[in-house]
Amino acid sequence: MYIFHKLTSLVLLGLSCITFNVMADTNFGGPDTVDNTLNDNNRVKQSWRESLASKQDLTFGLDYQVLGLSASDPTAGGDDQASAGVARFYGAWNLIGLESGNRGGIVWKVEHRHAFSDLSPKEFTFIGSGLGYAGMIGPAYSDQGARLTNLYWKQKLNGGNTSFVAGYLDTTDYVDTYALASPWTGFSNLAFSTGSGAMGLPDDGILGLAVAHMLTNNLYMVGGVADGKGKSDDPLAGFDTLFNDHKLFSTFEFGWTASQEQIYTDNLHLTAWHLDGGTQHNLTSSEGGQGINFSASYFATPQLMPFIRGGFSEGDIALYDQSISAGFGYFGLAGEGNNLGFAVNWSNVNDNLEGAYLVGDSSQFTTEIYYNVQVNEFIQITPDIEYIKDPAFSTESSSWVFGIRARVVI
Repeated sequence: MYIFHKLTSLVLLGLSCITFNVMADTNFGGPDTVDNTLNDNNRVKQSWRESLASKQDLTFGLDYQVLGLSASDPTAGGDDQASAGVARFYGAWNLIGLESGNRGGIVWKVEHRHAFSDLSPKEFTFIGSGLGYAGMIGPAYSDQGARLTNLYWKQKLNGGNTSFVAGYLDTTDYVDTYALASPWTGFSNLAFSTGSGAMGLPDDGILGLAVAHMLTNNLYMVGGVADGKGKSDDPLAGFDTLFNDHKLFSTFEFGWTASQEQIYTDNLHLTAWHLDGGTQHNLTSSEGGQGINFSASYFATPQLMPFIRGGFSEGDIALYDQSISAGFGYFGLAGEGNNLGFAVNWSNVNDNLEGAYLVGDSSQFTTEIYYNVQVNEFIQITPDIEYIKDPAFSTESSSWVFGIRARVVI
């Protein structure tokens, strides 16, 4: 425990040391940050939106996404289908530093998440419901209703070499990111996303502060502290939980990248995290959790990006004590906007969960393949197939899960 509290002190020290000299101007963070989502939308915009972007440095987007899942062999008495939709409105408005390049401004994202079935995809996999699988498929597709995911100030310094954000953050935007981590355009299973299932993640839309900095042309650090008890559907309560309860989610990441422009593709990093106990994220008791995650990805060819990721955790927070994933992404397959992802995962279920609920083996094997098809400038369709061997809480030995995602961008 001492090392992780020491880590928190190092993060806070790093947050105060933001005067360096390497020049760059690329967004830190993963593919699902608001800035990177907006940058990826290259379709022709109406003239009034172009005018706002060029004259006021105001950009925004809207999209609607749905996910449907069907399982071949749910646990006894469990549902075999789940579906949900998510409407999102997001944007960024730079207000200062427009000429110097050290831009600062407001970033926002609001959402409405709603289920179409008795169980949402987020609930579909777990104990006594659908699959009986210790994991999550489509965790962003819940029945939470209206929520605030982002509302923060983002400031670039040193020509973009350093960035800090403060306000309501989604910690998965900057923690353990890589190119296929987005639940909207990448893998559906949490085992192949942020934390690999071996990281205890707080809610999105929580009060916090994070900083990212390029130490050299290739080495970088990202550190952050956020409210471990915050709730995205009750953002104002975050002032009480953060300043009175002091339950923190603390992270520190050190990594290598081929260049800042390739920071979440050609990348090698280690991430240390700690989440205090006594929050809604505890699995079976009230103790905290901590761990180490690792990730390596690299474009072996202009289109093929293999990766290996995983983590090791202890405590009562993460789903897995150990998790290792390996796979690849193939970009531009049969179309410039299309991409294919394939990966396999081995995980060992958290000891607390194992003792409380285990039905089968404590080790699980998961395979996922998806193909993201850019139908036109407005529509994406993503068929997805997963095979789960030895789901930990299921009466069945295995199950196939068939999924379909659709996204409409406005």
